[in-house]
Amino acid sequence: MFCIDKKNIGTVIKQARKKAGLKQYELAELAGFSEKHLCRIENGKYLPKLEHFLIIVSILKLRLEDFGINAINKEISENKVELINKILTTDDKLIKIYIEVYENMDKIINLAKNKLI
Repeated sequence: MFCIDKKNIGTVIKQARKKAGLKQYELAELAGFSEKHLCRIENGKYLPKLEHFLIIVSILKLRLEDFGINAINKEISENKVELINKILTTDDKLIKIYIEVYENMDKIINLAKNKLI
């Protein structure tokens, strides 16, 4: 079972923000929420919503490995880690295209399984 460590997530985000030369208010503004909310995330008091987490990791160009999540953990395959990292570092326009491609490929695979194509 995978355990979410709010403190670790906050620490990684804080270190990456500082490394990027951003102040809390700057990252919060870029991410679209309050500095107070970001402060609570960085201090491990709040777990960011998935939407906010994805925005933050995209801005800071973080990867799952930065949070201690890697393919050595047998719960997540290397392929899934690679795909998740691509999603986390891709802009929203490409994400929409990837979703559409994935959904269409899924339909094709299901049709093939049912021998309809």
